[in-house]
Amino acid sequence: MTPAQALFLGATFVAVLNNASLALSALQCLRVELRRLALLVSFAGWVAGYVVEGPNFSLPQVGNLGVYLVPLSLTALLTLVNYPTSITQLYVATLLGYSLACGYSAGLYAVVRIAVAWLLSFIAGLLLSATVYRLLRLVLSRLEVSRVLTLFRVTALLYVFLLSYVLGGNLLGFLASALGVGIQLDNTLLVSAVTAAALLTAQLRRAPLGIARVLFPTRYVSTLTPYTVALVLTQLANRLGIPLVVSLVMFSATLGTGLSSGFSLLYRYRVPLYLLLSYVVPVLTSLLASYGLTLAIGTT
Repeated sequence: MTPAQALFLGATFVAVLNNASLALSALQCLRVELRRLALLVSFAGWVAGYVVEGPNFSLPQVGNLGVYLVPLSLTALLTLVNYPTSITQLYVATLLGYSLACGYSAGLYAVVRIAVAWLLSFIAGLLLSATVYRLLRLVLSRLEVSRVLTLFRVTALLYVFLLSYVLGGNLLGFLASALGVGIQLDNTLLVSAVTAAALLTAQLRRAPLGIARVLFPTRYVSTLTPYTVALVLTQLANRLGIPLVVSLVMFSATLGTGLSSGFSLLYRYRVPLYLLLSYVVPVLTSLLASYGLTLAIGTT
């Protein structure tokens, strides 16, 4: 096994473990006896997304893979404290630090292209979430409570699969491309085993149910909206080979839902803390650490 493959499998385990809370968020709508089935459905979605969407990504290669140990360690640390983040943003920040330190123009161009896509996805998440929330609210308000609950249970497994699918393509496909690992049969088998282990670990650790639980005091319509928006935007990005930060799209959609409800559905005081701990501090740490490591390695 090459160092790139070993790093890829380690990153796969950490990424799936950290983002399992996003993929399995629909479990709150399921009875206990259906959760094992949902776990199998999620596993199938992760692997299918990796195999089908992964080849769409093509990123510039980093000469020293050791700098990627920084985002891997940070993601692992945040996972241990049950805080959802995105390994994608940390790897992109590391690519930026490396590119700035050694004047890697292809890396700088790739980061700018990705950053523009992130900004557009954030704005789109804000705007689209308000529309989706009001549409869902209108439709569900016409149904009896018992029918609404039944509808959520029926669609929960579908959401688990779709969320896992877009995450499998977006996260694992991006990591494979960033580390120069081809999506071949032997890699797919290893990724499948690592993904299964990560999902099982997430269940045993009782991972939190994603950012909606952090930011929302209510369920169903308010939590379903961000996941719907993230599904649409992330799948579009997967087709274009652009690695989105899925949790960032969900975050912007969560804010859009909160705005459309007059902040009545949002823990508004948690928003700055989440923004700081999930995006600002980890990204800056990855950027500065990779920049410093690249300079240090280059001068030895």
